[in-house]
Amino acid sequence: SGRERGMRITKMNWFEEAKFGMFINWGVYALWGQGECFIEYMDADEYAGKADELNPCAGFAARWAKLARMAGMRYVVFTSKHEDGFCNFATGITDFNSTRHGAKRDYLREVIDAFRAEGIRIGIYHAPLDLYHNRLKAGETVDAQRVKFKAQFHGLIRELLSNYGLIDLLWIDGRHPTGEAEEFYRLARDLQPEIIINDRAGPGGDYETPENVFAPAQPGRAWELCTTINDSWGYRSHDYNYKTVNQLIFLLSNCASHGGNLLLNISPLADGSVPAEQEERLLAIGDWLRLNGESIYGVKRLDNAYTCDGRITRKGRKLYLHNNYWQGSRQIVTGLTSEILGGE
Repeated sequence: SGRERGMRITKMNWFEEAKFGMFINWGVYALWGQGECFIEYMDADEYAGKADELNPCAGFAARWAKLARMAGMRYVVFTSKHEDGFCNFATGITDFNSTRHGAKRDYLREVIDAFRAEGIRIGIYHAPLDLYHNRLKAGETVDAQRVKFKAQFHGLIRELLSNYGLIDLLWIDGRHPTGEAEEFYRLARDLQPEIIINDRAGPGGDYETPENVFAPAQPGRAWELCTTINDSWGYRSHDYNYKTVNQLIFLLSNCASHGGNLLLNISPLADGSVPAEQEERLLAIGDWLRLNGESIYGVKRLDNAYTCDGRITRKGRKLYLHNNYWQGSRQIVTGLTSEILGGE
C-alpha cells in the first residue's frame, strides 16, 4: 500500500544517506587469533573453555566509537552472538554469555552506550547458527533440534530488542532455523517498529548484504557491501594482507555511486585493541571524508556512474567526479548523459 511504502521510505532514509558503517566481529574467538570460525575445527567444549579469559581493557568500546566517528562512519554493527554460541550480552537463555564468564560484563551494553554517546546509529549482528548449543544429542532428531534451535533464536532476539532501548538495525547472518522467516520478521518489527533488518534470514528483509563482492541491488532496493580491511572477519594474528587506503576509498565511492553503503569490518584483539594497520586506514579515510564527504553522504544512485578514471556521484544538481588517476590540471569527462546531468 501507499502507506507502507511511505513508512519504508521514512525508516530507510537514514540508512540510505549514511553510506559508511563500522562492522565489529569480536568475541571469544579473538583469544585464539585464528578468525571467527575457529570453533568449526576443534572440540566445542575445549573452545568454550577460553571464555573465562575474555577480559577487554576498560574503555575499549569508547575507543571503538571514537575511531568510528573519526573515520566518518554513521552506524555500527556489533556482534551479539556469532556461530560459536557465545553471547556478548546478558541473557537468561544460556549461561554461555559474557556476564557469566571472564570479566562478567555486558559488552553489548558497553558498545551501545559508547556509540550512542558519539551520535552513531546502533546495529546488532546475530548468527542463528550455533555450533556450541545446537549439537545433536543421542536420540535427538534433526527436526526436533531445529524446533529447539528456533526457540533459542527467537528468545535471544526478543531479549536483544527489548533490553537495550532503540535499536536501529538488525543484521542476521544466516537463514532462519526452520525457514519461518516471516514469523521472525514480525517478532522483530513488533518489538522495534522502525528497525531495519537485512535479508539473510529469508524473504522479507529491508535491504541486501552482498559479502566481499560488489553486487549492487536492483534500482529502488537498498543494499550494503560488507567487507574486511584484510582477509579476515575475526582477529587473525597472521593475516597481513591489508587493502590500501586508496582501495578502501574506491570501494566507498563505488558503493555510494551505485546507491549502496560500505560496511567495513574491524577485527579487534581480545583486549579490545584495534590492530594499528586497521586504525591507520580508518583515520585516513576519515581525513578524506572531512574534505570530500559531501560527495558521499546522501548522494543518489545513477544509472551510469562510470568514467574511465573513476566514479560520479550526484546530490541535487551537483555532480562529483571521483578521479582515481588524476593526470594533470585539466580533464575531459565524456558520456555525461541527460540522466546524469538532470539532477532533481
